Amino acid sequence: MAPQALKSAIALSSLAAALIWGGNSELGAQEVHLRPHAGLYLPTKVSIQNGVLHIRQKVGVTVGARLTLSFNDRFDVVTGVTYLPGYAMFHRAGEEFELGSGSHVLTATTGAQYWLLPPAQVLSWEVHSGIGLVFGGQPAYDDLFASSTVTGILGTTVRYRIGQIVSFHLRIQDRIYRVRSGATDPGRPRPPLQVSFGLGFPFLESIR
Repeated sequence: MAPQALKSAIALSSLAAALIWGGNSELGAQEVHLRPHAGLYLPTKVSIQNGVLHIRQKVGVTVGARLTLSFNDRFDVVTGVTYLPGYAMFHRAGEEFELGSGSHVLTATTGAQYWLLPPAQVLSWEVHSGIGLVFGGQPAYDDLFASSTVTGILGTTVRYRIGQIVSFHLRIQDRIYRVRSGATDPGRPRPPLQVSFGLGFPFLESIR
């Protein structure tokens, strides 16, 4: 792991530990939950370039775990780890169609969220802010820790749950800052504002 990436990982771990255990003397009035999670990775990008409609769709599966420290039924501090083994990428430009693939990605995040509509309801809504550390090798499937990116975000998520089987969510996030280190691939610049749609499986949250 590059020295800068190691420093970033240590800093993120320290912050997560402080957020989780900083209120240890008051844990009697708090709840701690450790839950696995899995879902589909389905970011979609639609654009028009030189009068041609471009549609880019990525498809993958994510797995991970989330540690939640709940102060009440509205305010949580959440630390999570998510792994994306890779993804398929579809690109349609006019009559042309391309198929590609992307690298594995490991993401660690920590932050605070406030529920405007409680998560137990069929329709829930939260606002959140935090930092994330993303590891991903370049080129695809190179050393997972060859590069890292630290990002600060502010966002909101609306989730609609259908029973205990499946849930859909719409997430809007604004990037406040970003710092990269290691052999990062500049690629195409990403806009600070990101909109994503996802599919989750609530029944996994009942697993202890």
